[in-house]
Amino acid sequence: MILNLIACILWFIIIPECVGLGLLNFKKENNSMIFALVIGYILGFALFQLLAIPMIFLHLKFTTLAYSWTAIMIILAVISVIITRKRLKEIFVENIEALKKLPKFLTIVVIIIVLFQAFMAFKYMHEDYDDSNFVAKATIAVDTNTLYEYGDTGKELEQIPVRNGLSPYPIYTATISKLIGFHPTVVAHTIFPPLFIIFAYLVYYLISKALFKNDNKKTMLFLLILSILYIFGDYTRYSPFVRLLYRIWQGKSMICAVMLPFIWYLFLEYIGKKDDKFYWFILFLSLWGSVLLSSMALYLTVLAAGILTVIYAIKDKKLKYLIRFVLCCIPSVIYGIISLFIR
Repeated sequence: MILNLIACILWFIIIPECVGLGLLNFKKENNSMIFALVIGYILGFALFQLLAIPMIFLHLKFTTLAYSWTAIMIILAVISVIITRKRLKEIFVENIEALKKLPKFLTIVVIIIVLFQAFMAFKYMHEDYDDSNFVAKATIAVDTNTLYEYGDTGKELEQIPVRNGLSPYPIYTATISKLIGFHPTVVAHTIFPPLFIIFAYLVYYLISKALFKNDNKKTMLFLLILSILYIFGDYTRYSPFVRLLYRIWQGKSMICAVMLPFIWYLFLEYIGKKDDKFYWFILFLSLWGSVLLSSMALYLTVLAAGILTVIYAIKDKKLKYLIRFVLCCIPSVIYGIISLFIR
């Protein structure tokens, strides 16, 4: 169990954090460890998608994909530590000082509420018909060492599933399962929910900092109100509140609770203010990585980013925004075309 816990810390915190800090080395004025953690995850999603699709079509083994992605992530993390080693102390000190400036009482209350939500997701398992996709396919991948070779009933498939074949999030779940030593069902229902709830609130923290121009009191008040709304927002099984607290382990819920808010944050804080190519690259990775989570990312995240691009292009009178957005959509367009051929 101790080794499992160490593996969880390694793969859910240390490696994505290191990878994200490596990316931020190209933007040394941004030392946010929370932002680094988020983009570290997103780069991991994008890399997994890049590797998974050709391996699925080539009928390679599940372990080939799992070991390949694992090796690349470890190599990237090591390289990131090497290139940022001289700045690590500065980064840690800057982030600790930023935390000290937060209002203590409000911050403690918000942390308690968020941890309570995470604990409830850990203690009580939510089941629905999507288990047949996100859990069953992950379990089959591990047990048979294959990539979409068998259906949920165990019958051999004649072709790659149209709906989920290009969004292999169940295979990602299976890979994490192999890395941390827990069954895919445990990963999906017990490990992912609390971790991804906290992950979502980190994104909301970034958004609130941008909205209130780094006013720490308003930032924590926003998070306090938001966290309370989520607790009492269960008015329908399809609400965004349910997507976060009950169904965050599902790829489409990650799109709703994490990826779409983060895309908005990129425009709100960086693209709309600085027109920096680095953050357009992060948008590129976000749109690419979103496809791993759900097939709806082929149009939903693209549509959201497209609307924001048009708004800012009109506001700033810059046609190049539209050109950069088109370039960011290249992976989504490619996967969309492939999906037409496997129907």
